[in-house]
Order: sequence, then C-alpha cells, then structure tokens
Amino acid sequence: MELNILLMKKSFLIIFVCSVTLSCKNDSSKGEQAGSVETVTNPQVKKPTGAIAEKLYVNYYTNPSSQAEKDQNALIDYAVENDLNVERTKSGLYYIIEQKGTGPNLIMGQPTKAHYTGHFLDGRVFDSSRNKGVPMFFNVGQMIPGWNEALQFINVGTKIKLLIPSRLAYADRGFPGYVPPNTPLIFDIEILPIM
Repeated sequence: MELNILLMKKSFLIIFVCSVTLSCKNDSSKGEQAGSVETVTNPQVKKPTGAIAEKLYVNYYTNPSSQAEKDQNALIDYAVENDLNVERTKSGLYYIIEQKGTGPNLIMGQPTKAHYTGHFLDGRVFDSSRNKGVPMFFNVGQMIPGWNEALQFINVGTKIKLLIPSRLAYADRGFPGYVPPNTPLIFDIEILPIM
C-alpha cells in the first residue's frame, strides 16, 4: 500500500515536471519573436482584454531583453491600463490626438508655442509649462526626437498625448535633475497659435 502511494507521488511529480518543462519551452520560443503576446503561464504580465489591448499587444515582447523592448512593453501596458486607443509610428512612438487643430500644419524649423506637461508612467509630473503659467517657445526640430517626429504630423490647435520610449526621449543619458536614464515618458501637449 505504501509502495503504491510512493509510486503515485513519483508519477505525479514526473507529470508535473514534464508539463512545466514543455510550458517553459513553448514560452521561450515565443519570446524570440517580436510582437508575441504573453501567455497565462506568467501571471506577472496582464492577459490582454478588450479591443485596445488586442490591438496593442500584437507588438508586446514576451521576454524583453533590450531597453527598447522593455520600453515598448511599458508603454503598451500604460495605454491599456489607461484605456488609450493610441496609434504607433514606425519608430515606436505612441500617440493619441485628443483634439484636432484647425491651424496650419507644422514644419521643420518653424517657430512654435506650446503648453505641455511631462510625466512618468506612474503619473508623477517632472515638468510642466502649465504649472509655470508660461508656454514654451521653440522651433520644430529642436526638441527630443519623439516630439520632433510628432510635431511634423500635427497642426496649430492640436492637443496630443505622446507615449515616448526612452530612446526617443532622453535615452541613456537622462535629463539630470528631472528624468533618470532609460525612462519612457508621457507628454500632454497643446500647440498654441503664435500671435
């Protein structure tokens, strides 16, 4: 009787180890492909639900290894958690136009005025022209790469939210005193007319 119980425990252990091994093997092969969706075997990653999640998790990395892959996953999670139906550019910039402007399109080198708020994925604000009460004046092309890219497909009067991977923000150098290295950022921007 004791021998039967011992044999049953060993059989169960062998079946369990085999199933875990096969599950891990399947997950590791998925991780080698860009855009694979995480399976339920890793409970730390949210299972996609809803139309926005279905759309965004196509570009999710199961086992991110580079900073770019980690940033992309973090931005996708942020968009899904905040129910943002963002679009993705080829560079990996995510954006949502919250109000379409009616003014002329912006072009490289153009003097521009904007109100903005920059914050981390946890919601902490690191800089804001609104808080200072003064809009920022700059030329298109003088900002971080994520801004420069987005500014060229919007116009005066536009309100846009940018989800920027670190390589299109302050990269591995960060912005001392404001943004740590390798930090993806969120910007809420409103392009104002220059009078």
